[in-house]
Amino acid sequence: MTTRSEKILGWTPTVLVALFMIFASGLAKFLIQDGTPTADFMKALGVWDHRYLVGALEIIAAVLLLIPRTATLGFVMMVGVLGGATATGLTHHVEGNWPWFPFVLILVMMIGAYFRTPELLARARNPKSVPNPGKAGKIVSWVLTVLLSLATLASGILQLMPPANEEGAAFIERLGITHIAVPLGITKICFAILFLIPRCSAIAFVLMVGYFSGALATNMTRGFTLPEYLPVIIVLVLLAITGWIRNPELRQRLLGRPVSA
Repeated sequence: MTTRSEKILGWTPTVLVALFMIFASGLAKFLIQDGTPTADFMKALGVWDHRYLVGALEIIAAVLLLIPRTATLGFVMMVGVLGGATATGLTHHVEGNWPWFPFVLILVMMIGAYFRTPELLARARNPKSVPNPGKAGKIVSWVLTVLLSLATLASGILQLMPPANEEGAAFIERLGITHIAVPLGITKICFAILFLIPRCSAIAFVLMVGYFSGALATNMTRGFTLPEYLPVIIVLVLLAITGWIRNPELRQRLLGRPVSA
């Protein structure tokens, strides 16, 4: 495959997704008028009160995705944004909404990322090709990795079990995940195990960002308060710190260093 073909395959899906997210989704959220069918649709999804925040995040992620130096950061951020959109659709039964459309956008974006940001798969392809985080970095990142994995694993196992009491059942109902609790639990367990495997750490990091962004979006659009979903925000912050330290190949492009391929 020629370099020109790789550029076309890398840029075409990236530009399509980015333009859609900027103009059809991001900017549109700032222009929607109350009382319109679109506004009613967003209210049904629980997004109306957060539309400016979501719109801003979509635009920022899309712009970062388009800029070569911030493409990796933009990809991870966009996975989080679209993961949140997917979760919102799955936890709100709204007529005319296909909840898997954001997931399709992730798949399209992945085609572009395969050619534009090879560092995302560098560790899986050849672990020796990626930079070493150093002794201190290894210790800190492994402590955080184990803590996050164990917490995710425990949460996933609990979701496979029937609620212990009425309060537990009411909480799951409030989250809107009664119909998908078991698949979500299995997904959590798989991600937690994958996150522990060094060779898969970068891929698992991106998947975990998407998953917990979805959890945050679910909490926000289902009427939870900030103190209630603050733990999810903390998990995302710890996840970002872990990924920054454990997977230096993901920050090489941002810091202007040679990129692992």
